[in-house]
Amino acid sequence: VGGQQSVEHVLENKFAELKRLSSRLKQLNAHDAFFLLRNCFSLPKLQYTLRCSPCFNSPVIASYDECIRDTLEAVLNVQLSEHAWLQASLPVSVGGLGVRTATQIALPAFLSSVIGSADLCLRMLPSHLQKSAGLQDVNFIAACEQWKTLTPVAPPFDARQKCWDMPLVAATSAVLLSTAPNQAAVARLTAVSAPHAGAFLHAIPMTSVGTRMDDQSLRIAIATRLGAPVCAEHRCVCGAVVDTSGTHGLSCRKSAGRIARHNAVNELIRRALLTAEIPSRLEPAKLSHTDDKRPDGVSTMPWSRGQCLAWDFTCPDTLAASHLNRAVTGPGQVANDAEQRKKEKYSALSTQYQFVPIAIETLGPVGDEATAFFQDVGRRIIAVTREPRTMTFLWQRLSVAVQRGNAACVLGTDHWAEEDTLTLGE
Repeated sequence: VGGQQSVEHVLENKFAELKRLSSRLKQLNAHDAFFLLRNCFSLPKLQYTLRCSPCFNSPVIASYDECIRDTLEAVLNVQLSEHAWLQASLPVSVGGLGVRTATQIALPAFLSSVIGSADLCLRMLPSHLQKSAGLQDVNFIAACEQWKTLTPVAPPFDARQKCWDMPLVAATSAVLLSTAPNQAAVARLTAVSAPHAGAFLHAIPMTSVGTRMDDQSLRIAIATRLGAPVCAEHRCVCGAVVDTSGTHGLSCRKSAGRIARHNAVNELIRRALLTAEIPSRLEPAKLSHTDDKRPDGVSTMPWSRGQCLAWDFTCPDTLAASHLNRAVTGPGQVANDAEQRKKEKYSALSTQYQFVPIAIETLGPVGDEATAFFQDVGRRIIAVTREPRTMTFLWQRLSVAVQRGNAACVLGTDHWAEEDTLTLGE
C-alpha cells in the first residue's frame, strides 16, 4: 500500500509540473509549442516513471492525459472529438500526431521494463525473495492480464517496449477504421498512414531553413489530418458550399493557394537538384518539336544515361469525390494514378529526356515514381555534402511546403482571403 501511495505521489507531482508547463506553452508560436509538447513536455516527462512503477491502474494518468489533450487543443486551436483525439494519440507512422498518452504507454512501458530487468533482479535478490520478483511479480502478472484484454495477439515477452506497444496501436487503428463514418474518412485514415505523409510533424521549427509553419498553416494541416473542423460553413469563390472540413479548397480550381503550392514544391526541387550539382531551370519552353507542352522543370546537365532530367509536379486531392474509390484501396494510389497520367501526357519527351512524374497527394502520400526520384536526389546530395540527414530534411521540407499550400487553398475559398493567401506558401 505504501509503495502504491508513493507512486501516486510521484504521478501527482508530474501532473502538477505538466499543468505549469502547459500554461507557458500557450504563449509560444503554435509550431514551437506543439514540437515541445510532443517531444519534451508530455509523455517524455513521465516515461521513466511508467517504466519503473506499476502506474497502469492509477487514476492520475487519466487526468494527465486530459491535460495533454486540453493543451493540444489550446496550442493548435483545434477542437478534437473523441475519434480525432484517439487518432492524434497514435504514432505518426500509422496516421496519428505522435502525442502518445500515459494510458496507452503505461502497460507496454512497465511490461517491457520488467522483462528487460528480470535476470538482473534475480541475481541481486536473495533466494527467498526471488519467487515474488521478475516475471512472478504480482504487478507484472496483473499488467500482462490487462494487456491481453486489449488485443488478441499473444504476449511477446520481449524487453523492447515497441513489441508490446504496436499490437495495441494496431488494435486502435482497426477501431478507427471500423468506426469511420463514411468513405472519405476511410480514405483520410488510409492516406495519412502512408510513408512520408506525416514528415511535417517531425520537422524542427526553424525559420532559417523554412520548416517553421505559421499558426494558421499548422492548424489547418493537423485538423485536415485528423478530420477535425477547419472552418465555418461558407460559400467558396467558385460558388460551391464549403463544409466545416474545408477540404473543398484542396481541389477547387479557383482557390488561390493552388498556384502557391505548385510553385513552392517546384522551387524546392530545383534547389535540391542544385545542391546535388545538377543545375536546372523551371518552366522551359520548346522542349519538343511535336507539341507545345511544357513540363515544370528541366536539368541543364545530364541526369541519367547521358540524358537531362525533365519533371512535372502535381498535387492531386486525396479527398476529391472522383478519387475516393481509389484512395480507399491503399495509400498512394491516387498519386500513382496521377503519375501515370503525367507519363502519358509527356510521352513525346521520353526519347530526349529522362522524364519523371512527381505526384504528392494533399494528405501526404507520395507516388512511387516521386519516391524513387527523391531518394535518388537525396543520395546525390549526401555524396556532395556528406550530411547523412539530408534525406530526412528533404522529405520534411517537401511535406511542409505541401501543407502550407493546402492551408493557402483552404483559406483561398473565402473572398476576403483570396489575395492574402497568395503569399502564404512563400
